[in-house]
Amino acid sequence: MVRRRRKSLIIWTVFFDLSRPRSLGRKVPKNLAVRNPTVEEIAEAVKALGLECEIVKDKKYPRTWYMETCQGYVRVYKPADFNVGKAKLLKLIAEKLKELRQKRQSSS
Repeated sequence: MVRRRRKSLIIWTVFFDLSRPRSLGRKVPKNLAVRNPTVEEIAEAVKALGLECEIVKDKKYPRTWYMETCQGYVRVYKPADFNVGKAKLLKLIAEKLKELRQKRQSSS
């Protein structure tokens, strides 16, 4: 019997960090980025999109392994019928992340 691995993507916090240039790992445009995103916020955005995810906090982004602020990633499990590439998924997560941040700020 052949076991199939679930299709998953690694989403690092630095992908959405407004304070990071693209050369240090930011993957979304500045108008979609936020300051210092956490793995919990990213996981909340992923779940709001209807996807399963897993948080890993004790890993550092390989390109900036020496920085303490670039810690943790979210493993997103894509269902077989979810036909969106990684770049588009990152933009969807960034939009949802920005929306969640705005809701939090308006409620405080």
